[in-house]
Amino acid sequence: MTEYGFYRGSGAAWQRALPPELQRIGLFPCGRLDKNTLGLMLLTNNGELAHKLLLPRMHVAKTYAFSCKFPLHAEDVAQLSSGVDIGGYVTKPCTVLPDAEGKSGTITITEGKYHQIKLMFEAVHNQITALERRCFGNLSLDPCLDRGEWRYLTDEEINGLKNCICKE
Repeated sequence: MTEYGFYRGSGAAWQRALPPELQRIGLFPCGRLDKNTLGLMLLTNNGELAHKLLLPRMHVAKTYAFSCKFPLHAEDVAQLSSGVDIGGYVTKPCTVLPDAEGKSGTITITEGKYHQIKLMFEAVHNQITALERRCFGNLSLDPCLDRGEWRYLTDEEINGLKNCICKE
């Protein structure tokens, strides 16, 4: 049996989505999605790999689609991209790609502090209204999955995850 799964949803609902035989093998989420965040969640029973994928020094990218309350201006994007103070911690540089209107886009981070993206937008006097994880490392959200559905990862995806972590 493969030790990796792929789920599209939110929060702890992933446990209810799995068949009983997979609920019993000790799967856990690699990282978390905040209460109001949707999207890709990696499920695994490989603690060592999960730990490495989540270490900020491994620089594993996580990309989110966002919507925000106010349009982002060039200064906001520059601040977010270079790192902002989110309560005593300055975030690492990231990539912010707003749409033409500035009220939605994507943000790619390589760390995952508690409520990080929401706090980053608050630091530039804005507010996240919707957030969905679209990518985790080499994995992209499977468009064939509806919310609450899951699938096994392919061997190629598993190898890609193993290769996307920086070598210590």
